[in-house]
Amino acid sequence: MMMLSTLFAAAALVTELPYPAGVGETVQRAHPAPPPVVVELFTSQGCPPCVEANRAFGPIAAQENVIALSYGVDYWDMFGWEDQFAQPAFADRQKAYIRAGEARRVFTPHFVINGGPERLRFRRDDVPSRVREAAGLDGDITLIRLNGNRVRLDLNGPARQTPAEVWAVTYRPGLLLVSIEGGRNEGQEMEHHNTVASLDRLEDWPGGAYRVEFDAPAEGFGLAVLVQDFEGGPLITAAQLDRR
Repeated sequence: MMMLSTLFAAAALVTELPYPAGVGETVQRAHPAPPPVVVELFTSQGCPPCVEANRAFGPIAAQENVIALSYGVDYWDMFGWEDQFAQPAFADRQKAYIRAGEARRVFTPHFVINGGPERLRFRRDDVPSRVREAAGLDGDITLIRLNGNRVRLDLNGPARQTPAEVWAVTYRPGLLLVSIEGGRNEGQEMEHHNTVASLDRLEDWPGGAYRVEFDAPAEGFGLAVLVQDFEGGPLITAAQLDRR
């Protein structure tokens, strides 16, 4: 589990830059942290509108109460540039949102706030305002790091008629700059924020007390857990691993 892909292998094209404190990590506070809002972005290095959308994702990811996750999708690769961050599993997740919603086909950039069904195309002012207006995902969920490079997830809640999906998302926190050398964005330097590296489905949650342990992410990577009502459906709750 938590097998990281080779998407970061093309290091010559990727520049990692410092990122504002607090992104992808938990900061100790005297008051409880607000429940998180989850913002997922489906994007591609071959998609011209994604350049601006990815840039706009940075301030969203920097918000204290936001779990921001950016997935690369591969269906733009046919236009002359292969997105090294894209994986078929990420496109499958986007397609699940499309099937559950109103759109007829996949598109990029595609923002999803707190799960689907959602059809939110990028507009400079609309997406940030929608994020600000979204309610946090409250729930009885704890994600902690154990000794020996393991993590433990605890959930609790009412029994469910149908089990909920539980997804572990490993991502590279912060900002990566990628020089695009082909395709429709040739010559541009593209921002990537909280870039997803792997997506793993854990045991489904039938409600009640739930505990599962699994491998922690590799050094330098973050981890979020998303609990989803059904495939492509709304998120019930979510948590992010303390990276200290």
